[in-house]
Amino acid sequence: MSSDWQRSLVILSGSFVTVTILAVLYIARPIFLPIVLAAFLAFVLAPLVNRLQRRGISRTPAVLLTVGMVVCITIGVGALVTQQVSKLADTLPDRKEAIKAKLVKAKEWINGDGNSRFGALIEDVTSVIAPKSPTQQTVVTEESFASQYGTYLNPAGEFLGQAMFAFVLTVFFLIKKEDLRNRIIRLIGDGKVTTMTKAVDDASTRISRFLLMQLLINSGFGVLITVSLYLLGVDYALLWGFIAAVMRYVPYIGTPLGMIPAVLFSFATAPEWGGGWGQPLTVIAMFVIYEVIGNNVFEPWLYGKSMGLSEVAQLIAAAFWAFLWGPVGLILSGPLTTCLLVVGKYFPRYRSLEVILGVEPPLKPEIAFYQRLAARDQDEAATVAMKVARKDGPTAALEQVIIPALCIARGEQDNGDLSVEDFHSAVLSAREIVGQLSELKEAKEPTPDQDRVRVLIVPVRDEAEHVAAEALAVTLDPNRWEVTVATDEMLASELVAEVERVDPAVVVIVALPPGGLSNCRYLVNRLRVRCPGVRLVIGRWSCGEEIDLDSSLGIKGADGIDKTLGETRKRLHDLLPVFSAANRPARKKDTDLVPIGTAGA
Repeated sequence: MSSDWQRSLVILSGSFVTVTILAVLYIARPIFLPIVLAAFLAFVLAPLVNRLQRRGISRTPAVLLTVGMVVCITIGVGALVTQQVSKLADTLPDRKEAIKAKLVKAKEWINGDGNSRFGALIEDVTSVIAPKSPTQQTVVTEESFASQYGTYLNPAGEFLGQAMFAFVLTVFFLIKKEDLRNRIIRLIGDGKVTTMTKAVDDASTRISRFLLMQLLINSGFGVLITVSLYLLGVDYALLWGFIAAVMRYVPYIGTPLGMIPAVLFSFATAPEWGGGWGQPLTVIAMFVIYEVIGNNVFEPWLYGKSMGLSEVAQLIAAAFWAFLWGPVGLILSGPLTTCLLVVGKYFPRYRSLEVILGVEPPLKPEIAFYQRLAARDQDEAATVAMKVARKDGPTAALEQVIIPALCIARGEQDNGDLSVEDFHSAVLSAREIVGQLSELKEAKEPTPDQDRVRVLIVPVRDEAEHVAAEALAVTLDPNRWEVTVATDEMLASELVAEVERVDPAVVVIVALPPGGLSNCRYLVNRLRVRCPGVRLVIGRWSCGEEIDLDSSLGIKGADGIDKTLGETRKRLHDLLPVFSAANRPARKKDTDLVPIGTAGA
């Protein structure tokens, strides 16, 4: 009861703190926006400053030189764009008749001959949405200077003030970079200097690389659009290229929005080739082709995994930051969310942020495989195993996915979280997937004349260990090993009799954790008494980290206890020369043996 009350108090306090932080970020955005913008401009310019420093220029002159160069480029581009806007404003009214003719032609194309049902539908919908008033009076109002100041000058002054504040902060952030970094480490490091240093370095590296590559890609995109529009004969190509480059900073919807002005202008002023539609359609195709090439070729090559954000997280973050800070928040949504991702990566208390925002798989392959088996979704479970098999090989899939999943199923059944029916279903599905993985291995037919070493693989308890035994059999070379897998339905006395009948060189006893030690210990003792010359290897295979072999050392008489399937395979490989040299003359003929269970192919 006390723990429930404390948990509720923690949730309530956490919710209150979260709401308070969001309210402060929203209300105080005129203060936070210049600070955040200056911080990310500093991230963009930091690599250039560092490069100048490596050439022998001290910190402050390098910062001033970099900022001065950026200011000159910004003023130059701004002057050219302003000139283009001015010319557009002067010449656009002269194209009024051409624009009206284009609109009339587009309306005729939509409405057809004027009697089409679709055209009538559009007219009816338009009349309902925007009905025309029968009596409209023109009202002329005169605005005073004070109202004009509040409408235009006040927002412009606020924007210029924030821009100057961000510019000054950028210069100081660049000059005092190391000092600010050390203060942040001391302020929120909480004594964990190493962890905080790694977090700050990781965040700065990711954000700096991302923003610099984003600047290069967007600038290149704008230059390419400008040159293409100029060659296509579209006027004011520099203006449309600049708009496209700037709008591309807006995630996902920036390029379509940046394409609209160029397409509309081209539609209004297009030449007659292609029926007047050739140039606008070419502009649309050009934007689409360049965006597809940029997204699928240049961005993966230049960005790599610098951000580490999942696509869904980027979409949600873009909407979240746009709601808080408007267009600037939309542009900075990626870097801001990356900072949260780094916090979740290096601080266990906020590990949920990494799970929600990161690109890393939320579940390990063996857990995802077991989860789909428990849900009786064999197809998706097979997809998980096949993905690992194609990447690392079928043996790796058996060792890293199938065996650990069987151990998890065994533990879930022991805890009562997995019913007997679901356990049987999961094991049966895993067995079928083992068969599918065996088909991926290169087929090897046993060589009749080659002397092979007999190995008997014995499951101690149930069908889960039987599947694990079959997985080991699949991985063994049939030209070197004559593999027999005993069934899981045999009693200990029957297993001992089977060992005497098969007369193997080595017996592998599969005892998957958890549990099974008492069965394994009893079987080893019986075999050691009845078959003293046989090698006994115990396979306590698991995920590699959930088993303590010290608890298995109480099993006397075993020649080895292995923690993974790979260790068992290596042990057998190391013992193969010993078995081959012994040449076991007392072995029975192969025709006298009938393998029990499923033999490895």
